[in-house]
Amino acid sequence: MSNRGESVMKKGTKIAVVAALVLMLAGGNVYAGPFVKLGRGLTNIILSPGEIIYQPIKLDQTNNTWVSWFGGVPKGILFFPLRLVVGVYDTVTFLIPYPKEYLPVMEPATLVEGFEAT
Repeated sequence: MSNRGESVMKKGTKIAVVAALVLMLAGGNVYAGPFVKLGRGLTNIILSPGEIIYQPIKLDQTNNTWVSWFGGVPKGILFFPLRLVVGVYDTVTFLIPYPKEYLPVMEPATLVEGFEAT
């Protein structure tokens, strides 16, 4: 292939990459987007063990201390791997706008938001 043909191909590739990035970053929802989904996924992976602390605190808001510890700790142990799997899912699929408009799979979207609400 000639130098001119290679130059045209490089320009076409650059234009395609820029167009793909613009389409990926364009979204109707200010809250969500591919990189928000990526950040949410990584946050959930890192903070997933925090479910063991978060669930008793959450239960303590509506129950007594004994119920929050004996019910919250087992619930946290169950939610720990769930949040981890959701974090891995969000991280691996951050370029795919599913659920609709990159919205979170579970609430709270991250434990940071959960602790802020308590």
